[in-house]
Amino acid sequence: MRTMSILFFFLLLIAPIADAAGIGSMEGSASLLNNSEDAPVMVGGSCEYDLYNGTATICSVMQTSESVGQAGVTGGPGYAGYEVRYEFTPSEDLPVWVSDHLNRSGNCSLLLQLCNSWYPGPAFLEKYNITEGAVFNATLRAIRAGTCTPVLIELEGVDRCDYFESGSPRTG
Repeated sequence: MRTMSILFFFLLLIAPIADAAGIGSMEGSASLLNNSEDAPVMVGGSCEYDLYNGTATICSVMQTSESVGQAGVTGGPGYAGYEVRYEFTPSEDLPVWVSDHLNRSGNCSLLLQLCNSWYPGPAFLEKYNITEGAVFNATLRAIRAGTCTPVLIELEGVDRCDYFESGSPRTG
């Protein structure tokens, strides 16, 4: 009984600390606005990003065993997806670490996936005019502070959180 009392007391002390630190919570204060009027997409804890403009050129749109395989995943989108590869070309100087990050990835190695990591399907590609050679204005977000995803790239006019094709509601 004494052990249970100590454990309970310990949990009462730790709970406010864990809550303040965001431990055990999926909430964070960093957000990435998608191209809609809905709530921002949460990408991690308290983070700040520097923004850099550029363009994204679609290099390839093809089905792979992994993208097609998502059709059979329980809880998945219910359709075979497409692997979309693109490259980002900045219109302004990037910090060295960001350039190194992009160069490590190599040309045309950036992968366009939906916010929940599903591959886009044929209707999504059509809706957003995603074809080989298409060029989109894009914004690169490079982390300045925090422990979130270090580099994020959003294509203008492409709502990666648009799950219309699966019939799933938006998540935010």
